[in-house]
Amino acid sequence: MSNEQPIDWSEIHQDILHSITKHLNIYSDYIRIRAVCRTWRSLIPPSPLHHLPTQLPWLLLQPPPPSSSSNAALTRRAFYDVTTGKTHTIHLPEASYPRRILGSSHGSLIIVDDSPYIFCFNPITNFKVFLAPLSTLPGVVSFSFSNVGREYSIQDPFFPNTYTRDLRQICDTFLSKVVLSDLPTKDACLALAVISFSQTTELAYCKCGDDTWKPVPCGDFNAQDVIYSQSEDLFYSVNQLGDVAYFSTVDNIKIVKNVDTIEGDLKYLVKSNEELLLVARHLEDQADLISYYEAYETTGIRVFKFREVGKGRVQWDLVTDVGDLMVFIGNNLSLGLLASDFAGCKGNCIYWADDHAQTSEAGVYDLSNGHIEALPCCPEDGSARLPWAPPVWFTPNPF
Repeated sequence: MSNEQPIDWSEIHQDILHSITKHLNIYSDYIRIRAVCRTWRSLIPPSPLHHLPTQLPWLLLQPPPPSSSSNAALTRRAFYDVTTGKTHTIHLPEASYPRRILGSSHGSLIIVDDSPYIFCFNPITNFKVFLAPLSTLPGVVSFSFSNVGREYSIQDPFFPNTYTRDLRQICDTFLSKVVLSDLPTKDACLALAVISFSQTTELAYCKCGDDTWKPVPCGDFNAQDVIYSQSEDLFYSVNQLGDVAYFSTVDNIKIVKNVDTIEGDLKYLVKSNEELLLVARHLEDQADLISYYEAYETTGIRVFKFREVGKGRVQWDLVTDVGDLMVFIGNNLSLGLLASDFAGCKGNCIYWADDHAQTSEAGVYDLSNGHIEALPCCPEDGSARLPWAPPVWFTPNPF
């Protein structure tokens, strides 16, 4: 019989424990090591003391319908971990119904509700900062709470007619996406928004803490997606035609025209290894004759690589294999990561979450064989329209 005494790991020296945590690059591993025992939790700070690389996104799932949930359930949101295939819940009243998530960037969710307020919120750190009010967006002619049911007066910059929208309509449809240039804790952080008018779109920007949004002067570009490249300090935008606008400051905007036709209903941009990629998502109408609405189902995805073919002209070259790369698209700041850096992930795949028809559709497209697989966390009929916010990719950031 062995006389060895069992080791009490709670008594491990603090310096050794900190040395171990410095080698953890996955934030979920950091959470798990803090959860081993009360002693470790008290010795290990809530946020890592060392820099973490960009984390694998969690899929923040749609909230439960308010009619079928208790008040406590409405303040909780579930998220899906693609590495483990498990769903977890977090207390997140800031993103509860009827608020809407416009996007996610650098660990923050950009959230609006039935008021003019819009804010960035980090669910990990609970840091919150307001952006300029919706009522200051370009195209808003006037706003008044007293005009019940028509609080906003809107004018499309390229059409003379003025029309009205109520608080809920502005919350649900006026902004289609917002991305950030950096952590919103940084003074230089800029927010770039895609405004959706009845027939066109326009870009607008503001700094965190600003009082008003300002237009980005790019004419009738009609942006569909926007991203930010930190390595280049550039915002990029793409429209339905595949044209690209990019700029660091709004007084130096460059636009390159696509020389060819790219099929696909929705276009997304992503930067990977200093290459600019375009992801084209193909949709198929799924008319619901019972509910009388038109839903959509993703039927295919293609990837293209940017190639400049002359001054102000771009050729998008079809790419059939992106190797170890995983791309995440949706209402998030589009993201490219290497699958080999994360256990349980597969490269050469596009992970998407719906950002078009307000459905719960989310899935994986395998470029190697064209196979589409719905994520198991989503309902069987993912193309059914939701009366509340669709899922969104969220990259945890403890800083």
